[in-house]
Amino acid sequence: MKHNYIKYLSVLIFVVSIFFIYKIFFSNNTVDNYGHLHHQAHTALHDEKYEHVIELCDQAIQASASSIDQYLMYVKKAKALNKLHRYEEALKSAGAAVAIYPKKEEAYLVQVDALFNLGMVEELTAVLEEIMAINPRTPLKPLLNSLRLERNKAQY
Repeated sequence: MKHNYIKYLSVLIFVVSIFFIYKIFFSNNTVDNYGHLHHQAHTALHDEKYEHVIELCDQAIQASASSIDQYLMYVKKAKALNKLHRYEEALKSAGAAVAIYPKKEEAYLVQVDALFNLGMVEELTAVLEEIMAINPRTPLKPLLNSLRLERNKAQY
């Protein structure tokens, strides 16, 4: 009878040990996985492998619960989509980034690229005004002024 208790205790200790090892590995692996995916996406964007960037960003978004991590991946994905001339999708991805951090300029800048290429002047003007509210010294100020001037001319 004593032998059975020792056997059960040994099995219990083994199972608990495996659980904690798994938990530690899984937690670290998620963080490492995001970091690895982020690095790969950055490299792929630099190497102009845009389809691969999109895949990596989608994986990284799923791998991380951190809002800043997701923001960065949505922005990278939108940049890749712009490069592939998939502007509507780029707007959605950049919009997701803006929803996470509406006071960060980079996601709006990605929207500018897509809106400009789609010829969506009213929406472009609104996004440029958002950028001006965040960063009054933006180098895009002349573009905004030009769009405002054109809009005023069109109203006459």
